[in-house]
Amino acid sequence: MATSNPPSGPKPIPQPPKADSGPKPASFGSMAGSGPKPVAPPAQRSQGSELLAELLQAQRQSTLAMHEVRDLRAKLSRRSHQMQVLQHVSEILAATSKGGQVVSVVLEVLAQEFRCPRAVVWTLEDGGSGYVPKEGAGLTRAEWSALRLPAPNPFPDMPLVLFQSQWLDPPTGGAAFATLRGPEGAALYFVPFEHQLLLMGFVILAMPTDRRVEEEELDSISILQRQTAISLYNAWLFKDLSEQRDALQRQTLELERVNDALREADQLKSEFLALTSHELRTPLTGILGFTRLVMDGLYDDAEEMRSMLQDSYTSGQHLLGLLNDILDLAKIESGRLEVHSTPTSLGQLLDEVKPIAEAYPRKPGVELVWSDVSGIPEVMVDPSRLKQVLLNLLSNALKFTKEGTVSVVVERHPGVIALLVVDTGIGVSAEGQSRLFQKFAQAEGGHAREYGGTGLGLVICKHLMGMMNGTIILFSEGMGHGSTLKITMPIA
Repeated sequence: MATSNPPSGPKPIPQPPKADSGPKPASFGSMAGSGPKPVAPPAQRSQGSELLAELLQAQRQSTLAMHEVRDLRAKLSRRSHQMQVLQHVSEILAATSKGGQVVSVVLEVLAQEFRCPRAVVWTLEDGGSGYVPKEGAGLTRAEWSALRLPAPNPFPDMPLVLFQSQWLDPPTGGAAFATLRGPEGAALYFVPFEHQLLLMGFVILAMPTDRRVEEEELDSISILQRQTAISLYNAWLFKDLSEQRDALQRQTLELERVNDALREADQLKSEFLALTSHELRTPLTGILGFTRLVMDGLYDDAEEMRSMLQDSYTSGQHLLGLLNDILDLAKIESGRLEVHSTPTSLGQLLDEVKPIAEAYPRKPGVELVWSDVSGIPEVMVDPSRLKQVLLNLLSNALKFTKEGTVSVVVERHPGVIALLVVDTGIGVSAEGQSRLFQKFAQAEGGHAREYGGTGLGLVICKHLMGMMNGTIILFSEGMGHGSTLKITMPIA
């Protein structure tokens, strides 16, 4: 029996199963093939789990990336804000040369950026001997201005690296920083301003308890530190140069004043030499003339001869007084003039002065009036030097009084006795009063030739009264109103 070969050609394509439209009645054939459906192989299940895990991992990475981007944006925003603040501060610091404005700006920026309830900034002052609080925030001026610290180490009891920003240990500053720490006991953060190894100043911030200094903030603080330190150093140099300039200007003005005084003194000295030579020559000529007349017998009788000798003696006394003034001034300038103060009766001394003063030449009708000195206590003076002063004052008063009186008045004041020589003479102008006690100067230079004198008497009197712990002053309402010379002496 022959076997038939399968037919050649294209085979029929199997049709996809039709969708079930509902339950069908089971046939025998279907009943015969019923049972559990086929399960997916293990390889397919593993591949699906891996895909799900990768999807979850990608989702987690995407979430992390979103968080990082958000953090970076916030960080960039903070950094941008810090750069803007630093740029603004740099512009302000570059435009000012005053240390006070520098510390004010820096303190305001730091206090605001860190939300500090309290902060104080110090700068190097007092010639480098201490740190002085210049500005404070959150405290009254009385509270922060009392926080002065020593230099070069403001915290001598604490081992600090002063050129680095750092948190201060709780004991630092002791009770002095209690107001800065506040009732909550805030932590203190130290920010130094150092330039060329010199601590120009620093700021101490009382930080909030929930505030910490971030890394990018440390970078900003470092930039701000350098800028502030340079600005403070420049302000310090500017202040030092300004002080030197002011001192130089004062010295220049003083030198100009001294030069003017020297020129005036030189002129007065020239006038003094010319005047003194005339003053010395006048009595000397009188002495020689009267002596020659007596020697030649050119007199009628003994009375006339006695008058010539008296005039010669008077001229000699005048010459001696001029020479004594010159010698006393030389002793005063060389420091060799001495006084020996002892308890002295003013009444007895005036009794010795009266006859000498009464003999002084004066204009007709000028009366010399003496006040009562009874009950006046003793004074502590050198009697001979006080007599010299009184005679000089009376001589001047009589010389410059053409009519009226010259009065000697004694007054008692607490601890001192005042003696006044009051005249109705020519008086002294305001300009003359300013130069009255200068060497080689007379109150009214235009009267030098008319009234004579060397201009040394009152200068010597002033020195003598000073050496006896007394004073001498002049009162005058001006030309034509007379003058009053008042001397004071301590009661013994």
